[in-house]
Amino acid sequence: MLLVTIDTLRADRLGAYGHAGARTPVIDALAARGVRFADATAHAPLTHPSHAAIMTGRYPGAFGIRLNGMTPLPADATTLAERFQAAGYATGAVVASVILDESYGLGQGFASYDDRITARAGDIALSTLQRRAAEVTDRALSWLTRRSAQRDGRWFLWVHYYDPHLPYDAPGAGEASGARAYDAEVAYVDRELGRLLKAVDTASTLIVVTSDHGEGLGDHGEADHGYFIYDSTLHVPLIIAGPGITPRVVEEQVRSIDIAPTLLDLAGQGPTTTNRQPIDGESLRPLMNGATRRDVPPSYAESWYPKLHFGWSELRSLRVGEWKYIAAPKPELYDLRVDAGEAKNVVDARGTVAGRMAADMQRTVSSFADAPAATTRPDPEAEARLRALGYVGSMAPVATATGGDDPKDRLADYIAYRDRFNRALGFLSQGRAAQAETLLRELVTRNVRAYEAHLYLGQAYAAQKKFDAALGEFDASLALNPAGAQPHFEAAKVYAAKGDIARAVARGRDGLALDPQSFYGHYTLGTIRLQAGQPTEAAALLATAVRLNADDPRAHANLAQAAMRIRSFEVARASLERLVALDYRPADAHYNLGVLAEARRDVTAARRHYEAALKADPKHAQARAALDRLR
Repeated sequence: MLLVTIDTLRADRLGAYGHAGARTPVIDALAARGVRFADATAHAPLTHPSHAAIMTGRYPGAFGIRLNGMTPLPADATTLAERFQAAGYATGAVVASVILDESYGLGQGFASYDDRITARAGDIALSTLQRRAAEVTDRALSWLTRRSAQRDGRWFLWVHYYDPHLPYDAPGAGEASGARAYDAEVAYVDRELGRLLKAVDTASTLIVVTSDHGEGLGDHGEADHGYFIYDSTLHVPLIIAGPGITPRVVEEQVRSIDIAPTLLDLAGQGPTTTNRQPIDGESLRPLMNGATRRDVPPSYAESWYPKLHFGWSELRSLRVGEWKYIAAPKPELYDLRVDAGEAKNVVDARGTVAGRMAADMQRTVSSFADAPAATTRPDPEAEARLRALGYVGSMAPVATATGGDDPKDRLADYIAYRDRFNRALGFLSQGRAAQAETLLRELVTRNVRAYEAHLYLGQAYAAQKKFDAALGEFDASLALNPAGAQPHFEAAKVYAAKGDIARAVARGRDGLALDPQSFYGHYTLGTIRLQAGQPTEAAALLATAVRLNADDPRAHANLAQAAMRIRSFEVARASLERLVALDYRPADAHYNLGVLAEARRDVTAARRHYEAALKADPKHAQARAALDRLR
């Protein structure tokens, strides 16, 4: 079984869904020979919450998952992969973005979870931490080759492509912009999917193609996704093709939470509930066989992005095919039969319908986990810093603050924020901290409760050695988002720069308590320990960082240094060999491998590594001196 999720793929940009300008022959061919669900809806316009729904059959709110990069899927959740693995399937996954890093919980049940993405130097924005569709296809083909060599029988492979997500920069797209550039990204993924399918016996393999959410492309003023919950970002493709499946189009509304129970049913792995938890979705197999339903189950969706990022109101919606209700400070109701674009709000004229749907929505969300909330007040020192910055009284955690502005009324502020914020990140990545500071201070002035602006303003201050101001901004960010680990890690770096190692370590530990599987946290605290002359503690932290991301060269370089200091030579050698494979400072890596070879009296290997170091860098003085000594 092959499950393909194409990030940020809006349904109506595919040829099979009516887009005349689409270049998606592979997906269109799957739709033609399988079941195409014309009205499939997602439950959040963000990657991690939506994938949690796809993989569990449960609404993401049931787990308290509201944003990317915050709340992992809990260990007691039951995933598709766990069900298939228990049934004897070989399970594998290849994901394209750090948003789906294994630490966020979606690796449960996968014997192989390929999430190794190496950040380029200077990368800051999450949207740049991804890998191209071609690399994803290569890794998926590698998994299929290994599975074939092992002669495994049944298998379940999840492949995640990220390219339609901003920034739109498909290979060969040239100067295309806007919707045309987006279409080029979709066409690029379609070509790569075609390359993947050539390695699959499509006659005997169940193939599912869907998306986590769509893209605004300017509808309702939203260029990307995450802010609103209109159908431009919630209407997704869903195509199921394979042996025994009769081609047809299903017009009834279906949901992302229906995917897991459907695949379990098609694979004969029912029942679709477990002792640990129910499944919110239902199997679509009857619809695939031509049946209809008397009552179409409603589809719930939510966006906490406006609240958790800016302190405005969250948005919730309920959709029953012909009607869609949006709970907001100014509620909205749309008759989708005549207003598919959700342009005419009829809530005043159809108050009875709105009231009934609001009550149905409340029943759906009544059992959801709470959003992240504060558990403690800032300590006195942090509160003093906030007061000095003028923030005390404005720092109520956004997850628990009552009320909030309607996101519709703050759209212009959001657009301005997004533009300035992205430019500020660009300045930070270019080492232009002063310019970043100017933009970020403006954003904090516009909306004091925008926690990310405080976080990155702190980074801009830290880069300019304005350490007290930096700590104040990290405190502000943490006050607004107490569940966030990164403010602790950034504060740890500042305390280390000030020479206060004890506080640096304490803040690093605070961050790891919130996010125990954070590569960045282990790496940051490990480097602090190493620089403080604590190589034993550093080696333990950096070894965990390497386990969490085996392809990050910085972690290997620091681990090798720490391991050599404590004479853990095998650990050092493994990291140095990985640095050579990654082509990261190969001259230094080969030189140190030569030193290790000499320590174990393998002169031949030492000479070989010193020669390799000089080949990589003919001016490497230490390697030259070592070779001269061995002659």
